[in-house]
Amino acid sequence: MISNEPYMNRHQEDHFTGNSPEAKRINRAIKKFAKVDNNILVTGDTGTGKEFTAKKIHSLSSRKNRPFVVLNCSALGYTVDKRDIFGEETEQAGTIQRTIGLLEKANRGTLYLDNAPDMPTEYQFELLQVLKEGKFRRIDGKENIVLDVRFISSGSAEIEKAIESDAFRKDLYYQLKSLHINIPSLRERKQDIPELFIFFLKSYCTENEFAVPAVPAEIFESILEYDWKGNIRELKNCVENLVMMSPQGDLSTEFLPFEIKRHPLDFLEVGNLKGVISDVETYLIRKALGRFAGNQVKAARLLGIPEATLRFKMKKYAIPKD
Repeated sequence: MISNEPYMNRHQEDHFTGNSPEAKRINRAIKKFAKVDNNILVTGDTGTGKEFTAKKIHSLSSRKNRPFVVLNCSALGYTVDKRDIFGEETEQAGTIQRTIGLLEKANRGTLYLDNAPDMPTEYQFELLQVLKEGKFRRIDGKENIVLDVRFISSGSAEIEKAIESDAFRKDLYYQLKSLHINIPSLRERKQDIPELFIFFLKSYCTENEFAVPAVPAEIFESILEYDWKGNIRELKNCVENLVMMSPQGDLSTEFLPFEIKRHPLDFLEVGNLKGVISDVETYLIRKALGRFAGNQVKAARLLGIPEATLRFKMKKYAIPKD
């Protein structure tokens, strides 16, 4: 797979969204690492943005006008083989036919090794030789090809366990880890979640020419308490599903994924029963009035109470008419 500019879709930001210390640290590292040509290892849980980080470093580097090529190491030995990586030369009727591999396609650019620890052992040795020698040969080829590629690799934060179990070569690991960025999980930078939610909401609505709906406070409370094991990718999917399932112009917790959804009364603090009932009544009256732009007749009808009762409770709870 080869990517060229633009690397992100037209609504994707050019940096890690958020104002948390973690997001600021990543953005500083991206800018610094783009200025040099060392190989980089990016670690983090699934969905944290490892490939985004690699693409952003490439787009800010001196190689930005050259290819960004992705090699999924989990596919090696299955849907991707050595011919796909090194290319091949065959001779037919006195004519040499050449197939260009991923290494050659990435020359003078960046090769992104996605899920590097999943690389089978036989491929690890050959890649190590390429890194050490700076050259390679197509399968059945007769000439060496000089290689000028920056390698950016990704893996989970537990990559060292693969080294300890001899599943991943230590010498290859240190060749790929000249520089290192660890991307924190979303639960480690929860203060960025509301900003990310709004970013994905606006991006998705703009892309599909939808009006951007208001976001009820209950949704923010729910998403801030959820663990987000799928990280940014899961949050993005959640937003898109919420937009499509909710009534137009009105997001509802009813359409949050099952794992996130909470019963509305879960938001209440346990305390004096009369006080809790007052909180519930105040909340429902405000919501009903807000739905009908302050129209008390319609709000009372929705709540199933007489208008006089509504006005009494508004005065009791100091709810303004507008």
